[in-house]
Order: sequence, then structure tokens, then C-alpha cells
Amino acid sequence: MKTPPILVTGASTGIGNHLARYLAERGHTVFATVRKAQDMESLGQIERVIPLQMDVRDRQSVEAALLKVMETGLGLYGLVNNAGVGELGMFSTWTDEDLFDIFNVNVFGPHRVTNAFVRLIIEAHGRIVNIGSQGGMISSKYFGPYTMTKHALEAYTVALNDELRPYQVWVSIVQPGGIISNIGNNSFPGTLAHFERAEPPFRDEAQQVLAGFNQPDEPHPDEPESASNRKPSSPEIVSVAAYDALFSEKPKLRYLVGTHWEGNRVINALIQKLLDENDNPQHNYSRDELIELLDRHIEQRKTA
Repeated sequence: MKTPPILVTGASTGIGNHLARYLAERGHTVFATVRKAQDMESLGQIERVIPLQMDVRDRQSVEAALLKVMETGLGLYGLVNNAGVGELGMFSTWTDEDLFDIFNVNVFGPHRVTNAFVRLIIEAHGRIVNIGSQGGMISSKYFGPYTMTKHALEAYTVALNDELRPYQVWVSIVQPGGIISNIGNNSFPGTLAHFERAEPPFRDEAQQVLAGFNQPDEPHPDEPESASNRKPSSPEIVSVAAYDALFSEKPKLRYLVGTHWEGNRVINALIQKLLDENDNPQHNYSRDELIELLDRHIEQRKTA
């Protein structure tokens, strides 16, 4: 089958919508899931896209989508777990219900959908692609709950790949940096609510953040990218990476995509983590030993 069918979750806007169109343009039947019924009409107008209403939070909704896919008789080669939410805020402003919901979408959602469709994918010797984040490798102030979910998705991807490889199924994760999408706007009301409910001693700091929301910094295209001058990328780079993960003969486990500044940020954070782990009595390589170890892994990659 030259153009096997793919299911993409969270396809109403942003990365998921771009990927659904990207795959359809290349001849693939795309089952594109959305949570709201009003989003199905525009997707249904795209050739080779079959919209499905599904909420990854709801097991019955997922099972209903599975039945609709099976009724087409097309089978399923690939699954892209893209649906996700993101809110910011101090940990003290997150209730148990808030934290459960972001995990329910970003972690339990991929698990729930994968478990529903995995037998079809095994039959096709297919692929699973999780859309994670560079936040799965790093974290910072106010991003805690969101990056916790993306760290969990990293672990899920690695373990799931190990479990499914004997069945000739590959699992990958795409790790975008800042991408032009609606996730920021969609999550903004929740983010606003977190900072508005901050109590002492965090109240003053939260008020400063809220004041910053009212005076957002405009990006400066002629200045280098920095933490205060972010330059989000097109969702195209995510679609290209996901396509490679779906159809490359030897897909990568991880696809880091974004700007050069974002990539440097992740690599430097991983080096810092390596040095932290090495700085203890049981594992304390010298500089030369670390370089030798790195060289060994590089050589192993060349022959893998």
C-alpha cells in the first residue's frame, strides 16, 4: 500500500491541522480527529480527509472513533498523537483538578488512543508518532505542570517503542520548540486564571506577570533570538519530521525541531544534566573519560 491511512488527533488547528493537510496532499487518507462538532465541516472539505469527532479524555469517545475507522475497511498504518493543551502558572495556583486535566489530555490521552488503535497498527506493521515538546527535555519557572506532561510523554515513547519493536512497529517523538499555532491563545484563559488566583507570598510576583500580559513584547525580526525575543517556527517543520517518522526506512526515536537558539538551549540543558549526574562519588568520569565515552557513542551510531 503506497499511501496508507493515518490518524491524526487534535486536527482542528495548528500542528494537527497542518499535518492532516500535509499527509492528504501526499495521497494519504487521513482520519482527522477534533473535539468540537463545528470543526468537522472545514476538515471534511479537504480531499482524502475524514473528520472524526473524538475527545482524547473520554474512553467511550475514543472507542467510537475506533469503530468508525474499522467500518471504513481501510485499516490503519499510522497514528499521530498530537492533541494537547498547555497552561502556565505557579505550582501553588494549580488545583488537583487542573493538574489531572492537563495530564489527562497530554499523557493519558496518547495512552488511551494508542491502546485503542494499536492492534490495527500492529496488523499494518505501522508507526506511532507522539508530538511532544522541547519541554520534554527542559523545564523552567511557570512551565512546571506542562513540562511534567511532556517529560512523561518522553518516557512513554521510549518504553512503548521497546514494547512494539518486536511486532515491527516503530514509535517516535517529535519535539518542537515554539510553533505558530493557537495553543497559546487557547490556553491563555487558564494561564490568566492561575496567576489571578495567586496568594501571598506569590501574589506580588503574579501581579507583575499579569502586568506583562497587558504589555506584551513585540518580536524584533532583526535582533537575535533570545528568551525575550522568541521567533516561533512554521508548523511545516513538525509535519516534515512527523512524515519522516511515519515513512522513513529507519525512523529516529527523537526529532528535535525548532530554531537554532532553541536547539542550543536543549543541548546545553542536556549537557548540564550529564554533568550533574556525573558529579557524584559513584559516577565521576574525568573530562577525558567523558570525551572518550562520547566518541564511542558517536561511532556506535555510525554503524547502527
